[in-house]
Amino acid sequence: MKTIKDVARLSGVSLTTVSRVINGSEKVSKKTKDKVDQAIRELGYFPNNAARSLVKKQTDSIAVLLRNIHDPFFCDLIRGIEEASLELGRNVIFCSLGKDEKIRDRYIEYLTNGISDAIVLYGSLFSDKAMIEHLHRVQFPLLLVENNFQTLPLNQFLIDNVTGARDAVFYLIRHGHKRIAHVMGNPNKKVILERFSGYTEAMQENGLTIQSSYIQNTLNNSVLSLPQFQEMMKAPNRPTAVFCSDDKIAIQVINALGDLGFSVPGDVSVVGFDNLKSYDHSYRGPRITSVQQPLYEIGHDSIVSLDRILKGEESGLISKCYKTTLAEHDTVGIWHEGEGVDL
Repeated sequence: MKTIKDVARLSGVSLTTVSRVINGSEKVSKKTKDKVDQAIRELGYFPNNAARSLVKKQTDSIAVLLRNIHDPFFCDLIRGIEEASLELGRNVIFCSLGKDEKIRDRYIEYLTNGISDAIVLYGSLFSDKAMIEHLHRVQFPLLLVENNFQTLPLNQFLIDNVTGARDAVFYLIRHGHKRIAHVMGNPNKKVILERFSGYTEAMQENGLTIQSSYIQNTLNNSVLSLPQFQEMMKAPNRPTAVFCSDDKIAIQVINALGDLGFSVPGDVSVVGFDNLKSYDHSYRGPRITSVQQPLYEIGHDSIVSLDRILKGEESGLISKCYKTTLAEHDTVGIWHEGEGVDL
């Protein structure tokens, strides 16, 4: 295996000069740098990154913590992260946390022990509070995405979930719907509560009654409670539209409506949240009208922002709220009371 001494010998410079070239020092002339780079290529020498990190006190790596890296929802976010890291010469470490807090904590211990320079945490579980407080206490560079801790001064990227949900419900109202139900996900997630708030605000502002049965919860693992949903849809004052807190729930709702003999959007309109590019193989309905988040932009901005922090180019806290847009597809129709939907 070739060493730094071999590079110094072939290029005719000192070990210190080779080290400076490898670490990107500006104290080396272009001519000398070219000689060292040529020697590195000829020898096939690979710098010892562990040793470099001791000198620089940085690894040039940023860790990205996601709940489930295999989820298609994260596709655009990951693409933005990868492209920004290539542009800036940063390495990225992706970690899939799942729901086990022990796995999460083991990742944190590993990543903060000289493996990464900063962490991006995507998610909004209230159970992350202790971990985030620890990272803040030890002053480890951190950027939260969709996890707003107002009691701590942290770098945060948020999505305007309330307005996104309001836009979805207003869209249904403009299409003639007045009896609009909401099927929500895990209430331990901040984003779910925000989308619920947007739903209730839009209904109240338009003077629409929210029936007690109109608020439906998914069970563990986001499984729709079919008996309750079926009871709601069989009632005389059944909803003509359903706003779901994410597209995965919307998929279950549309499949359940089909099993009950309802057509979408012929009998019932449905709006989701996330605008997924692909659906589960079990889905049997049309393309879902949904609220879209700028995930590529968020992913790209997260690496750019942490890069600036690590370089000392950003001294204050970074905080940004991203707007959503409504992606109109095929699950909403115009409702005429007593007549149904015009397709």
